[in-house]
This record gives sequence, structure tokens and C-alpha cells, in this order.
Amino acid sequence: MAQRAVFLDRDNTIISDPGYLSDPDAVRLLPGAAEAIRRLNQAGYVVVVATNQSGVARGRITEQQLAAIHQRLREMLLEQGARIDALYYCPYLPGVDATVPRFRKDSPLRKPEPGMLLRAAEEMDLALAASWMIGDSARDVTAGRRAGCRTILVRQSGAGQTSGAMAEDGCQPDFAAASLGEAVDIVLSPPIVDAPPPSATDTEPHSARAAPSVSADERANDALTATLADLRDLLRRIERRERQDDFSVARLLATLAQMLALAATGWGVAMLVAGRAATDWLLLAAVLQLMVLAVLAMSRR
Repeated sequence: MAQRAVFLDRDNTIISDPGYLSDPDAVRLLPGAAEAIRRLNQAGYVVVVATNQSGVARGRITEQQLAAIHQRLREMLLEQGARIDALYYCPYLPGVDATVPRFRKDSPLRKPEPGMLLRAAEEMDLALAASWMIGDSARDVTAGRRAGCRTILVRQSGAGQTSGAMAEDGCQPDFAAASLGEAVDIVLSPPIVDAPPPSATDTEPHSARAAPSVSADERANDALTATLADLRDLLRRIERRERQDDFSVARLLATLAQMLALAATGWGVAMLVAGRAATDWLLLAAVLQLMVLAVLAMSRR
């Protein structure tokens, strides 16, 4: 059965962002970040980091340096009993700001596109409808919504965007939180309080203190959505198994026989060119070719 996941942005969500971080020794966990991730681990969520890293395309940092930074991040979290299950990053950037040619392109992996989340769901068997995306920017929220996840905007002190900016970006998170720890509170216990219906001009995301009431119909709809997501993931797994089953022993034998038939034919032709008798080799090639046809016909049946 597909697993629930929490997707996390990296900079200004888990660690502080000095701007194009390139030194592993400069990694600084935000207060409470390790504890928040540890609580997700204990609750059974798969924790996946999905981060844009255009510094690679800009020539500010190499992929080797980035790997060292992410290794240091994992180590610092493990020291506090927290674990990242997977980490995806997008090094690509379109336009003239990308000074490294092989990384100068638009990519479906780059947030606000949902490519990193979709790839993680495919590779790790994740139920996106039962998962969350937590980040500090509009692109994080948009990527999460496009992937079908619930979303939380983290507004760290001195970071993030105003609700007006979020609305201009055409994105609306499901909830807002002041820190990763508060966001995890929402994930583990989504708030249910009575609240008046929002007005047509209301652009404020729900906070942990003013969440919309959730009716029985909405809860049933959420359960149905999660069930359909599980069914979709099951069908994908069945399709992958069927593709794998196509490579059968019969097809392997047919391939080997075909290679031998070609070799025998080639040897027979070479002998004819040399003026030597080649009847035996050509007859062997014909027999092998008949065996290939027979095996393929039997495998189709």
C-alpha cells in the first residue's frame, strides 16, 4: 500500500539560507527543525526533501559540493535522532543567468513544477493525496498543489512572502505556520474549529488558530480521494510488473538462438566465398531460425 509522505523545502524551512550555500561547515539547522522531522519519522511519514538548487547552474556551487552539504545535513539530523528518507534537488535554470551550459534549461523538476514530488512518488510508492508539502515560498505551495498534496506555508521570521504576494502568484496554501515545528503540529493533528465561510476577497491562508471546519462530507471526500490514489498506485505497480514479465525465459532462448543462426549464416557465407562447402552451416542456420520462430510463437500463446 502506498505510503504517506511529507515533502520539505530545504532553505528557510530546515536550514538557514545565507544565499547559495557552498560550504558544508556553514550548514545551520533552524531551531526545532530536527525535532519536527523526528516527530514525522515517529508518526510513520516518509520525509522527502525537494529543493531547487540553481546555484549549480549559476556556477556558484558544484554538484560535489552540494552532495557534501546534503551529507552534512543528514549527519546533523541523525545526531538529534531525525532522518531524511530521500532528497531530490533540481540543478537546472533557464535563461542567461545559468552560466553552466549543461544545466541551462527549463526542467519539470524545478519548483513550482511538481516534477520532484512526482518522481519521488513513483520511485518510493507514495500516496500524494495523503501527503503534505511544506515550504517557505509560493513555488513550494504551487508545486505541492500541482502534485495533489495538502500544503503549508512556513513564514519564518524575516523570511517568506506576504499573503498579498502569494495571491498575486496565484497560489493559496491550505495552512500557514510560523515554523517547521508548527507545520508538523498541523500535519499530525489538522485543526478543526468553527469558522465563518471566507469572503470572496479573503486571501489569507488558514492558520493553526483559525482553520476551516471540516464537515463529514469533506472527510468522506478526503478518504475517497486517498483510496483512489491508492488504487492508481496499485495499477501502476501492476503495469510495471507486466512490463517486467515481458522479458521471459522463452524470449531469452529465442534471442540466443537468433544470434547463433546469424553466426552460422555468416560463417556459411564466408566459406562459400572461400570456395569451400558450406551446406552444413547453412542448414544449421535454417534449423536455428525455425527454432526461433517456434519459440516466439509458443511464447505468444
